[in-house]
Amino acid sequence: MLWSVKKRFQDGTVTDEIISSPSPYVVNLAKEKIVASMTKVHKYNYEHIYPPMFYKSHIDSKLYLMPLGIEVHPETTMDDVNWTKPKLKKEIEHIQGSVGTYKTTYDPNKKTYKCTCMGYYRARMKGGVCKHIKALKEKNKL
Repeated sequence: MLWSVKKRFQDGTVTDEIISSPSPYVVNLAKEKIVASMTKVHKYNYEHIYPPMFYKSHIDSKLYLMPLGIEVHPETTMDDVNWTKPKLKKEIEHIQGSVGTYKTTYDPNKKTYKCTCMGYYRARMKGGVCKHIKALKEKNKL
């Protein structure tokens, strides 16, 4: 587990470091001449559509969180990474129909299509889709 440790020394200098320790990290105030310290769990925030993986460079022997290329502590594990998959935006089409304009939407997070035309509801009852959704699927090649 990684710990973020901030120390303030008697001479006024402040250090901020990341330390790997299986149990909570304890600072020895008297031994290191520390006035104050703060220790908390350290997590790397990673937001990407692909899951994170580690890459150890052969050039500088550093560990990186890929594909973003974030340099991390050498003893980082997947437990030290908060992975957030970003939400994809809905695709909205305004299609001119015979009676008016219809709003046809595709939600990539739920993989669902919706349309405001009457044909959408009729086709759904028969297990099909309306012509506006067919057009949007053809456009997306799904």
